[in-house]
Amino acid sequence: ENPSNIYTLSVEIREKKDLGVVKGSMRPKVVIDGESRLMSPSPLGDHIWEYEYKMPSGRRNAVYYFDIEYEVYTSKSTRVKSITLPSDGLLKFTVVNRYVVTLESNRGPVGAKIGLVGRGFSPSDQVFVGGQLANSEYHSSNALSFFVPGLPAGQSYNVSIRDSEKEMMVGSFRVDSAQMQVLPRSVNVSSGARATLIFSIPSPAPAGGLPLQITTNIPDSVILPEVIIPAGSQSVSVPLEGGAPGVGILHVETPGFSPLEVPISVTN
Repeated sequence: ENPSNIYTLSVEIREKKDLGVVKGSMRPKVVIDGESRLMSPSPLGDHIWEYEYKMPSGRRNAVYYFDIEYEVYTSKSTRVKSITLPSDGLLKFTVVNRYVVTLESNRGPVGAKIGLVGRGFSPSDQVFVGGQLANSEYHSSNALSFFVPGLPAGQSYNVSIRDSEKEMMVGSFRVDSAQMQVLPRSVNVSSGARATLIFSIPSPAPAGGLPLQITTNIPDSVILPEVIIPAGSQSVSVPLEGGAPGVGILHVETPGFSPLEVPISVTN
């Protein structure tokens, strides 16, 4: 899009000498929405013709084709012929008033809030990182932000914006490893008793929440529910129940975060 709302339509035409075209007889026209408009020679080259089209107010697109009239020699004089370009249909152009200037940052941890600066944003826009829908916020037609979804760290992912009609590529974003904290750092619990673990992350969990995969080398000694840090939250409390006596380790993993190990001792 430009402030004048004027757009140049051009076509390149090269005369074939063996067709007997009368020199200087070429009269290219562009037919826009059914209306024929005479084209002018372009300063860009001897074989290029152009037309400056002013888009009507409120319009975003137009359909057009080229109608090329020219004269050819006959045995007695000349006659007018014409060709249509393209020969198999219409051309269409759409004025685009939507683009992204920049990602405010091209790397960050899961849950980090990343700004997008551009033009033509709408509240219905969706941001995808590595093909995964990210929780996003609409600020204005010039500003969006998104929260980095739960993706494996150490890799770069394509960022795109989608609306109901199309997808627009924004750039590449690298997910850095983040640190997850746990309290207490070790657990001592009796068989049949309960303890509470609190897992926390530095930024709010992404859309859909952040599932934690917790495993242990003493599965008979530990009873744990499935654990998810809710979307938008930075921590979750987890009840742990002691089972059979044993000493071991809880291994905690989730995409985008360094793994944790929590020593655990279950006694009678």
